[in-house]
Amino acid sequence: MDLHFGDSKPTDDERAAVDALLGPPESSWEGADRSDQDLRWARGGRAARDRRELLLPGLHAINDRVGWISPGALDYLCRRLTVPPAEAYGVATFYAMFSLRPRPATVLHVCTDLACQAAGAEQVCAQVESRLGPGSGVHVERSPCLGLCERAPAALAIRAGDPVRTAVAAP
Repeated sequence: MDLHFGDSKPTDDERAAVDALLGPPESSWEGADRSDQDLRWARGGRAARDRRELLLPGLHAINDRVGWISPGALDYLCRRLTVPPAEAYGVATFYAMFSLRPRPATVLHVCTDLACQAAGAEQVCAQVESRLGPGSGVHVERSPCLGLCERAPAALAIRAGDPVRTAVAAP
């Protein structure tokens, strides 16, 4: 799947996830419909740039609501925050819990870092995948550290939606 920014539109759910965090857009510069007034002058400037720290929470909001971050959703968030798409893409691809590709709403993140690997994480993955099988609606993802090393092997189940649901499984 190629990611094309600018020509993709966010879904209503994606737009709602961003708007729930940021509030409704106030001008076309941040995602509202264009008015004649918007064609004459731009608003936002420093105030818009001061909201850049909301990029990561915005990515979480989209991923939590929908289960992945589409090009349209990423473009909408970038427009709302006046953040370059390349910068947002870099952040979104850095974090292992985010996906830029469609996947089922339920994802089971199984930690495969050193402590969990030594405690049998690969066997956990194999057992879960064989029990669930294809078409189960659950995506098993091998993930970096979940911060539960003392309880290895650890897994985190996330069900996207409103509200998002999470559960930790560790012995």
